[in-house]
Amino acid sequence: MVGQLGAFIGSSRFRELSSFDTDQQRSELSVARKRVFPAGSILFEPEGRSCVLFFISGWCVSRKILANGTRIVIDFMLRGDMLWTLSSEMTQETIQALSDVAVYEFAVPPGTGGPNLSQRIQQNFVHEMLKRQVRMTERLANIARRDALERTGHLLLELAVRAGKPDRPGFDGFDCPLTQSDIGDAVGLSTVHINRVLKEMRLKGLLSFRNGIVEFLDRRRLAELVDFDPGYLSTNPG
Repeated sequence: MVGQLGAFIGSSRFRELSSFDTDQQRSELSVARKRVFPAGSILFEPEGRSCVLFFISGWCVSRKILANGTRIVIDFMLRGDMLWTLSSEMTQETIQALSDVAVYEFAVPPGTGGPNLSQRIQQNFVHEMLKRQVRMTERLANIARRDALERTGHLLLELAVRAGKPDRPGFDGFDCPLTQSDIGDAVGLSTVHINRVLKEMRLKGLLSFRNGIVEFLDRRRLAELVDFDPGYLSTNPG
């Protein structure tokens, strides 16, 4: 199980699109509008217009805010992810930038029922939506059946896989713009509880989270402890 980690780190079917290496890729993205949002910006609110967002860089969070003000993190969006805001509108989610974010926005013309995408991007878009559903299922299992350390460790291991390989040789971790409150909202724990869990993981030699950087001190042992299998993050359809 743990031996699969390396095979998934840095994988994304959309990474090549953001590099604009070929005329075909540039043509496929020519119908989109490039937009940049500073950290803290709202990319989409439930009453916003429908579009498809392709995330080029940065981190976003999708939240549902209950009537009593309670925030629930539905998902995090990273480079290579895609999202049709229609699904966020139906579930009353708000999408906010956690860091500076760049996206390509594909408009959904009124009355068309969907975005105008090339066949290749359409196929990848459908696949990204399936992957998001799988992440939601795993998140539900995480909250329902795992303890505080397992929930937190599992989430951070997932984000590490999705963030990709670090640029620093010999460093096992990733830059993480999340606050302890963000993590708590994602795993159903208070900020105080998250602080205790992160301290426990550091003292056990599992990981360190300081100054916006998650560093795995023993990734293999942490993955075994929280029963993390990256197979659900596979980019291979079927």
